[in-house]
Amino acid sequence: MFNKKIALTGLMAILLSSSMSVPQSKAASALDHVQFQMNKKSYTNSTGNHPLIVAPFTVNGHSMVPLRALAQSLGTAISWNPNTHTVTLSGQPFGQITLKANTKFSVDAKGEQTKLPESIKLVNGSLIVPAKSLAELMGAQVKWNPSTQTITITKNTTVRDNLSISYTFNTSNEGWKGDFADLPVDYNKEIYALKYARALLPIGGNNTTNYGLKLVGANRSDDLFMFLTQKVENLTPNTTYQVKLDIGMYTKESGGMSGIGGSPSESVYVKAAVLNKEPKAVQKDDGSGLYYRMNIDKGDQSNEGVDAKILGNITKPNSDREGFQRVNFSYNTTVKTNSKGELFVMIGTDSGYEGLTTLYYDDIKLSAVKK
Repeated sequence: MFNKKIALTGLMAILLSSSMSVPQSKAASALDHVQFQMNKKSYTNSTGNHPLIVAPFTVNGHSMVPLRALAQSLGTAISWNPNTHTVTLSGQPFGQITLKANTKFSVDAKGEQTKLPESIKLVNGSLIVPAKSLAELMGAQVKWNPSTQTITITKNTTVRDNLSISYTFNTSNEGWKGDFADLPVDYNKEIYALKYARALLPIGGNNTTNYGLKLVGANRSDDLFMFLTQKVENLTPNTTYQVKLDIGMYTKESGGMSGIGGSPSESVYVKAAVLNKEPKAVQKDDGSGLYYRMNIDKGDQSNEGVDAKILGNITKPNSDREGFQRVNFSYNTTVKTNSKGELFVMIGTDSGYEGLTTLYYDDIKLSAVKK
């Protein structure tokens, strides 16, 4: 299937490349703690012992450790923004933390700054951070053993009865994944033109800071499902929650137009689901060949499924005005978490229009309240 490739440049490629070697969905479930020993060029986490380029050290009594090893060991996504020269951590329960070399501040998703006890340092291509402060900002627990000069950081798995998260995508994809279904396994990549990426929103002017998640695909097989997914963790296991989604979408499709198979706007149906298992595109042989199909019941085009509901279509509000326009959607549902206290969000479009569709998603808000 189509996989997003994160482009890393210059010195920061050295910092981040190995942290991307484990898929985030696996890292988040398997990795939950890390231990560093001062002046030792290795660290230990849930998968064993690993080498370090730079050994942890102390500055004014503060333990300084490599950011990559800390973030990766706690299953946290890490990304580099070449425009602002910043590193962003994304995960739960903290949401987002943005850091910059040679500064003493971290910035959360709301833009609020927290002063750190020591400056973030760049040493031999590795960002080195004050361990205790960063761990606490990430909601992790910290233990210091003075006799062995070791610091152990453990991911906080405290369950939550209520949850409210806003995703803006201005510094990273914040853990969201993009994929495609209802197309042949051996599809022609040139004619399907599938693409998932974090991209600047087409909102006019000189926009250089407002990003969204971009999905592009051409329906060449009478159907195409383009979708985003996100895992929500640390909820009470096997418990019912009332969940609400608010979604911003940018579309350029005018109403009342005709096309092959259907309208480029009215025949592209927006669907959403919140489930206790991960929605995926899987290979299936349905008698007409080997296709990528969803492992959930999303329905087919204008028909809802057991697991997914239709929120509308991709017609823009003012069809007489050129360019992309924003459309807002909302979805409410009641769902029971799985045994790990997880829920999975899916947002997508089910296309009956046999042509190219380009969409941007922004400002996704999720709230979950225990019933």
